[in-house]
Amino acid sequence: MTNVLTVDCSADELIVCAVFGGAYAESRSGGAQRHNGAVLGCVDKVMTALGAKPSDFDAFAAVVGPGSFTGIRIGVATIKALCLATGKPSVAIDALEAIAYGEGECIAVIDARNGNCYAARFDKEGNMLEEKLMPRSQADAAGVVVIDARPDDIGKRLTAIAVEKVEAKRFDAALEPKYLRKSQAERMKDGD
Repeated sequence: MTNVLTVDCSADELIVCAVFGGAYAESRSGGAQRHNGAVLGCVDKVMTALGAKPSDFDAFAAVVGPGSFTGIRIGVATIKALCLATGKPSVAIDALEAIAYGEGECIAVIDARNGNCYAARFDKEGNMLEEKLMPRSQADAAGVVVIDARPDDIGKRLTAIAVEKVEAKRFDAALEPKYLRKSQAERMKDGD
């Protein structure tokens, strides 16, 4: 049985979820707190609920984007620290991959503000065909189901993806944030 802990700081609501010994637990921040002040408390709650310690996990996973620039960095840094402390491998999960998990052919979108969205198109088997920043109207006109909200079971989807990747040994040693556009500071500097 694969034991893995996942951190998702890419959205307003922080989610930490894990499976250990076949049991599942998750903790959510509720969206009101800053992720940097809540993430370790959520990790601790999940491990306590499962009766696990960091060294008990086979791997750790982080949502690497797209989404909140700062949140993604917080989640990635947290998982890198856990991997460094335990010597365990890391897994990268795409936020859009989690939204579309199990949905079949669709376009998963995340609001990128100003009428734009981060979007990824998936085929019937759930394989990501393309991912990019685009006007929301373009995603809506694509002719397939558009999923634009994180499902209530996002933690279980993240855990399933993490377990699949660990079992397939699809580790990501670099574990870097994935941005589909420049940050606001970079856009302002470049005059965009």
